[in-house]
Amino acid sequence: MDLPSLDSLGGIPQLLLGGLILGASYYIVFLSRNYQARKSLIRQHGCIPPSKYPVWDPFFGIDVIYDAVRAAKRNTFLTEKISHYNIYGNTHSSRLTTYPVISTIEPENIKTVLSTNFKDFVIGSPRRRAFGPVIANSVLVADGVEWEHARAFLRPSFARSQVGDLTTLEAHVKNLIDAIPTDGSTVDLAELFLRFTADVTTDFIFGESILSLPHPESFGRDLTDACRIGQLGAERRFRLGIFANLVPQSEFYRAVGKVHTYMEAHVDKAIQRRHSESQDMKNEKTDNGRYIFLDELVKMTDDRLVLRDQLLGIFLAGRDTTAALLTNLFFVLARNPRVWERLHEEIKSLKGEKPTLDKLKGLKYLSFCLNETLRLYPIVQGTSRVATKDVILPLGGGEDGKSPIFVRAGTLVVFHFVALHVRKDLWGEDADNFRPERWLDENASWHFLPFGGGPRNCIGQQFALTEASYAAVRLLQEFSGIESRDSQPWTERMGATVTSANGAKVSLAR
Repeated sequence: MDLPSLDSLGGIPQLLLGGLILGASYYIVFLSRNYQARKSLIRQHGCIPPSKYPVWDPFFGIDVIYDAVRAAKRNTFLTEKISHYNIYGNTHSSRLTTYPVISTIEPENIKTVLSTNFKDFVIGSPRRRAFGPVIANSVLVADGVEWEHARAFLRPSFARSQVGDLTTLEAHVKNLIDAIPTDGSTVDLAELFLRFTADVTTDFIFGESILSLPHPESFGRDLTDACRIGQLGAERRFRLGIFANLVPQSEFYRAVGKVHTYMEAHVDKAIQRRHSESQDMKNEKTDNGRYIFLDELVKMTDDRLVLRDQLLGIFLAGRDTTAALLTNLFFVLARNPRVWERLHEEIKSLKGEKPTLDKLKGLKYLSFCLNETLRLYPIVQGTSRVATKDVILPLGGGEDGKSPIFVRAGTLVVFHFVALHVRKDLWGEDADNFRPERWLDENASWHFLPFGGGPRNCIGQQFALTEASYAAVRLLQEFSGIESRDSQPWTERMGATVTSANGAKVSLAR
């Protein structure tokens, strides 16, 4: 078959060529104007570039990815991040795959991103791509209108949740106390705290607890492992960026499938209950007067995937964050007998009675201990945002790090709370030490962010603190002495949350 000649096509080639030239010209003009606008903005604010973290691969930062993955495997990720800030400054630039990166632990920069210029930053595709297979429809990875809807969707449930339902909490604390040996033998509280928080969280979201403390088999080891593998896999995907799909992930996807199946079974039961109710039974409370998180969500939507992912996000956060906080708290209490004794003195004010919500809030030294634990061992080591437009951050530029810096649209801005919380210029020369008394006159704001900050701060913060406070008080009431049975220093274990790799191996005495 003969191809048509150029003459037979008339002026089409010329039109195409003209269109290409016009488009290229427009693009060049756009780039030129954009460059001039940025140059003017930089000059206007006196911006100076921050110091640079040495990257051998300037295109994809493969060496940065390799170092991060290796550090996570060695349980030295947090230590190395703190070291990076000490060497390259509180704000420095690097690269993660196709993204330019600004790492900062300047409180004013963090405030700008998370609060002042909140609408100029999003979670972005790096984190959505990493966590999407696990919680694609969760508030934790949503942006824009989708995030606003999801947050509004969940807020009423937390505003009216069981934060103050200490009666329900007490039942699970009793099971926790019963699981602790009283013969002086060693117990790893980390495992018990994980089961305790799983029991509390499932009671809150499903209306019935899995009761894994008295019945460990109720939340099988395979499901526990699946949760862990899913979270570790998502964090690994984030570090690998666009290269995540180039490495084997069959174990990760199998684990995610198991967890999804578990959540979907509860969602289906709740939807069936909702559909089977008669109109006069559709009220705010269930038959026994208890508020059930899932039942309230089903009243707003019957989208199985949305319900599944929102539930899973709340379950993982509710279980792991509080368990990590309690584990880290008792790890340090076992090594600080003076603090343990002072807590006992404070709790004597309860005269053996179980604490009410108001009395919990009055236990100041306990709150100091929780804050100090969260400062030294933040449950979430950091977070990130992607700039949707050109932005000026107030600090980080120049040799002294005091000048503003220009952040180009599309830049990934990363914060590491673990490094922020041990800055000696903010916390004093003893910033590395566990000293609860520092909170007597500490008014930390944007340099203490255990639950994030701004509009996207942790929606379950009060629930977690109430649960941890109540459990700690009741254990202190039941046990007079604590002894560490682990000579190793605190070592990180990274996942979606950070906890002690060695758990909290102690002996408790009545």
